[in-house]
Amino acid sequence: MNEQDFLKEHAVYQIYPISFKDSNNDGMGDLNGITSKLDYLKDIGIKIIWLSPIYRSPMADFGYDISDYKDINPLFGDMKDFDNLMKEATDRGMRVIMDLVVNHTSNQHSWFLEALKDKNSPYRDYYIFRQGKKTKKGYTYPNNWTSNFTGPAWEKVEGEEGMYYLHIFTKEQPDLNWKNPKVYEEVKDIMNFWMDKGVYGFRCDVISEIYKTSLEDGKKKLDKLSPVGMEHYLAQKGNHDILKRLRKEVIIPHGGVLIGECGGPITCNDGKKFLEDELDTFFQFESANVTKGLFNPKINIPKLKKILIKWQQEVSWNGNYIENHDQHRIFGRYVYGEHEDIGAKMILTMIYTFRGTPFVYMGQEFGAHNYPSPLPLSECKDIVTQNVYQLARHYHLPKKIALKVAHIYGRDDERAPMAFTSEKGHGFTSANITPWQRFNPLSEKYNAETSLKEDGILTFFKKINALREENKVLTYGEINFTTFADKQKDVLTYIRSYNNEKIVVVLNLSNKNRKIPEKVKTLNNKTLLLSNYKDSSDILRPYEALVFSLS
Repeated sequence: MNEQDFLKEHAVYQIYPISFKDSNNDGMGDLNGITSKLDYLKDIGIKIIWLSPIYRSPMADFGYDISDYKDINPLFGDMKDFDNLMKEATDRGMRVIMDLVVNHTSNQHSWFLEALKDKNSPYRDYYIFRQGKKTKKGYTYPNNWTSNFTGPAWEKVEGEEGMYYLHIFTKEQPDLNWKNPKVYEEVKDIMNFWMDKGVYGFRCDVISEIYKTSLEDGKKKLDKLSPVGMEHYLAQKGNHDILKRLRKEVIIPHGGVLIGECGGPITCNDGKKFLEDELDTFFQFESANVTKGLFNPKINIPKLKKILIKWQQEVSWNGNYIENHDQHRIFGRYVYGEHEDIGAKMILTMIYTFRGTPFVYMGQEFGAHNYPSPLPLSECKDIVTQNVYQLARHYHLPKKIALKVAHIYGRDDERAPMAFTSEKGHGFTSANITPWQRFNPLSEKYNAETSLKEDGILTFFKKINALREENKVLTYGEINFTTFADKQKDVLTYIRSYNNEKIVVVLNLSNKNRKIPEKVKTLNNKTLLLSNYKDSSDILRPYEALVFSLS
């Protein structure tokens, strides 16, 4: 099997290191903690793990601001711990994917510090510095771009009159200048360094935004959530050229894989281009952003259905995900009400039976929830939560409303410490240790230990993971949404076909009773492979998932 097939045939399990497992009782997850849980991951069927950033970092954006790409953050351990993790994972037949953050560095990276120290330094051109526009009152920003994290995308350089640097995320994350060939060579060297250590590949952070074609003013917002100016750097030709080179010069020689987070309102045509000798798969955000309103986090299910079908039909290999470190848990968004546990199993069925690679975020396998009550602002560690709250208050929203909005767009909920058990400390840390972020009180019910009961979410997860690995049709099969389609706006039915194998999937995306599509109901040659209910019914019950094989 080649390495690309390995990625196709197995799910990827994302680990947010600081929240996964604490091995030294400092309240923060670390590399040795991850190593200690490899047997747990192997037991539930995981063969590929993806680590959110573990590089040295000031942690302004929890590791997505890197100050040294070739060193380990002391919070997580050291290089010996990493090498041991790689050995233990390899011994278990597991692959390790690392996060690659190369749209920007930390403002504490030596390159940026040198660029600030001397405006004639060669490192000045590693970043995007520009003179501001002269006004009667002094200088203003070089253009009207705004940051993905709210506010202007430019920060003034202290001690240099009218000089600014670009940061399309937070000011602690200055953007790299990918028009400078030296930046390419630096990143190529970083990738080779880690792949020479045996890393399977990279998940590339905001990789669709790294190349700035021009610095002209933004003329419009591409969608309701995108920042001003994005049309000048989203999925540009230069972006594709860079990825083609990196794939040819680094990934292919090492037999590895490249996965992209394609932020912004990319289209299916953009996605197709990213799969042309560039990425093995990617994440799009359209299906995550189809909410019922800016202040209503619930997903618009009929719109979601159309979007999912579009991406499945038009793009050959999707990264199928619902939760991650930037996306809230499904509860209260995709599923809610008394049948939410059934709904969690339905969502797992969907991402495991769609065409593409399934991506599971730690805790999703047993139904980890958002906090039942919003964390006080003083306990919110995420920079986005803080920024959105301040922006909401700037526009005079009352404190309660501002906090609600901040929690909708913030990322604290999904970053709560992992719960392996229901006991105090939840198997994340010792009972007497205070974790870096408060435990979710729902962890007493939703944890890996409790969820292994007969009808638990983790028990179901192991079944759906095994089903996909045992049936190549769920990996390599074509997908068709028209053969068994009906007019119900919140029922999703499709067939996977490969050689002589056929599997039909029926998903009730709603928490209401629906009809089993008549064309499925009248099939005589179907055998039920998997259901998220214990018994059968003539109707499609709330969030019911049915997987049939056709003889």
